[in-house]
Order: sequence, then structure tokens, then C-alpha cells
Amino acid sequence: MPAYIETFNQILSLGTIFLQIIVLIIVINLIFFRTKENPILISFKKYTFYLGFIIALGGVALSLFYSQVIGFPPCELCWIERIFIYPQAILFGMELYKRDQTMVDFSIALAIFGSFVSLYHIYIEHGGSSSLACAVGGSASVSCATLYVYEFTYVTIPVMALTVSVFILSLLINYKYISKK
Repeated sequence: MPAYIETFNQILSLGTIFLQIIVLIIVINLIFFRTKENPILISFKKYTFYLGFIIALGGVALSLFYSQVIGFPPCELCWIERIFIYPQAILFGMELYKRDQTMVDFSIALAIFGSFVSLYHIYIEHGGSSSLACAVGGSASVSCATLYVYEFTYVTIPVMALTVSVFILSLLINYKYISKK
């Protein structure tokens, strides 16, 4: 494994932790300081679609980088997580182009389902049992329990996918709340 991969994993893991802190800031403001005049919530609403597009596109690019450039083969659950993240880049891109906010509910649904798949994948990684073939790594599949990235004692690829989904979900929930009249 080339030396740059360890540095790349650490930088990406720090980015994941940064996104988790941003999610925490949004959630705390939505729970404890929920007013339509909250400057933090208003700022995130203003940049919802730009941030969502950048994060979703980053998720697409990085998942492809890990599998196509570095050579980490995706397991069955990784493919399912990708199914819920990849359309997000298209939806946010369309939103930036058309400006009609019709994609918000679709994107929320994708983020919720993607979060559940990521949570289940994290459960499998930490020794949980599963009836899926990939949980044990059969001859034709990659084990869902394989840890290709393991930084700061908890950041793995499914944690990164969960962070992307929850970040998008928190952005869109904030957007819907602030947009209500």
C-alpha cells in the first residue's frame, strides 16, 4: 500500500469529524435555539444546495477513488450505500441549475435510507451478525466486516457514508424549517 494512502485516510477522517461537528452545530441550534431569526440556521439555509452538492459530489468522487484508484473492492453494503449517495449529487446539481426546490423531499428520503444502511454496515463491522453473504466474505463477495480505513478509533468507510447522509439530512431539515412561513 503506497504511503500516501495513510495520509489521505487521515485527512479524509479529519474531514469526516469536521462534518460531524457541523451536524452537531445544526442539530443543537434546531433543538435548543430554534427560531427563524437564528443566524446560524439562516446561514446554513442560504448555502444548503451548494454545501449539499459539494458533499454529495465529494462522496461520489471519494468512493470511486477508493475503489477504482486505491483498489479497495466495495462490499454489498457499500454498493447499497452508494445507491443512496450518488443520486444526491445529481439532485443537488439539478437544484442549483433549476432553483425550484422540488428535490428536497426526495433527497431527504435518500439520506434517511442511506443512513439506515450505513448504521447496519457499522453494526456488521463491529461484529454484528447478519444473514447477508458479505458479512462473512464468501468466495464471490468481499466481507462487509473488512476495515480498509480505520482512523481515530472509529472512522471507517461506513462512518464516512453515514456522516455524508446525516449531514445532507440535517441541511435539508434545517432548510425546510427555515423556509416554512
